[in-house]
Amino acid sequence: MIGKQKHVRLPAVSFLLISLTLAALFTSTPQGPALAQSAGNPIHIRIAAEESPYANVLLDMSPVQFPVKPYVENGTTMVPLRALGEAVGAKIGWDEANRAATYSKGGLTLIITIGKPTITASDGRPISMPEPATLLDGNTMVPVRLFTELLGYQVSWDEHTRTVHILSPKEHVRLWGFYALGSISYSSWQDVFGAKYPLSADDCPAQQMDGVFLGWFAIGKHGKVTSEHNSTGFQKPDGWPSVILEARWHGMKVFSMYFADEQSDISSLLDDPTALHSLARDIAATSAEYDGVLIDFEGLGLDEATADRDRQNLNEFLTALRSLLEDKPLSVALPPLDSPFTGYDHEYIGNVADFVVLMAYNYQERNNPSPVAPFEQVDKAIRQEIEIMGPEKVILGVPAYGALYTIAEDGQASIRALPPSKDGLTGLPEYPNAPGLDADPQARNAFPVFVPEYLCNYVEWEGEDASYKAYLEDTLSLKTRVLMAKRYGLKGVAVWRLGFLPDNW
Repeated sequence: MIGKQKHVRLPAVSFLLISLTLAALFTSTPQGPALAQSAGNPIHIRIAAEESPYANVLLDMSPVQFPVKPYVENGTTMVPLRALGEAVGAKIGWDEANRAATYSKGGLTLIITIGKPTITASDGRPISMPEPATLLDGNTMVPVRLFTELLGYQVSWDEHTRTVHILSPKEHVRLWGFYALGSISYSSWQDVFGAKYPLSADDCPAQQMDGVFLGWFAIGKHGKVTSEHNSTGFQKPDGWPSVILEARWHGMKVFSMYFADEQSDISSLLDDPTALHSLARDIAATSAEYDGVLIDFEGLGLDEATADRDRQNLNEFLTALRSLLEDKPLSVALPPLDSPFTGYDHEYIGNVADFVVLMAYNYQERNNPSPVAPFEQVDKAIRQEIEIMGPEKVILGVPAYGALYTIAEDGQASIRALPPSKDGLTGLPEYPNAPGLDADPQARNAFPVFVPEYLCNYVEWEGEDASYKAYLEDTLSLKTRVLMAKRYGLKGVAVWRLGFLPDNW
């Protein structure tokens, strides 16, 4: 239960005012306590200060999961080697006889012997360490700066919050988007092609994107595929051929996406062998003019009584569809492994599909203020998925919307809106009665702050009759999520959805 609060101040928290551009944030050399400096708009970051001798570690603005707390020894921040290696994509080995660990990435291999002041590189040269490696609760602790800078990462230290900021080398991450449910206010076309339909800007996001999932097909209750007007909203927009032509002109792949949920009675449809194979044939036929297929059948396995049957039926359906599509790529949208939807055989799907889209978002709770896709849940979802299938088969789904909550006088919280990232909290066309930072005079002194644990911005303010909490997505949070996909070597990211993104995203 969350009570009514006014100007809440959390203990041991620092607000860093960082003036930077996004390009500087992720590619420039860190300077001083800020990640980087340039003449961009200020970004406010909330980081809970650690107490000596411990330290925070952020990689590309996101936390890193460590089994024991990093600590500072004689001015050197020591971290567990294996967890660091997982975060930067290095392979870790252990030689018990020699009490030595190996750290390998690319063409670099390092041998670290416990207690020795030097490490040995693969070419035989010794490298001095500011502090020797040591064991702590079974973890090999090493200097974080040395072991990241050797791989081309940039490192800075913020004394105020005792935080190590690590920035990864610039690297291309494949970007996809969901082209679906668009409107005049939230135009998918404009987010992709940089201008109002039917125009296209010279320097538009399409030039940097791998492809789009066209959410233009839904499964009806009787198992028929439709692209016409229907209750789900997944239908072909006016001028849809122009989308395909323009996307291909920019070198993008266009996948037809097929949506079904409880309205389609998809569980029962897949339980009917005749309907199952008929649906597979319909999807194969309607996908003929597209470069690939994305299956988005949602809600399977929520009922434990049918979960096993749902898994078996979906496997049979995907096998049949795979055969009909021949060489055309097949992809599947999947909920995280720890979701309540257990009707998906992730291992089998990872084998039959060319890749999956991991929908690691929509974690917000209806009556408990919470972010849409916080670090802990997203990180767990990624780790669990890549244990089942290789990271090269996983595209990370990322949200382009946040969550706004109202907290009543009695402390009862309720979700009020899911504000698109392009709006923030200033003018919400789809939520005309929702309070905004521009409309509420009580909110004039409130400003969003980026919270690494949330992977998004957070703001709260006091209204006349209630208080408000909001978790907001923007260009910074999108870039942070993209870099999480890069951290784990994933196939790419897919934004849900196009039309919600801010200008110049």
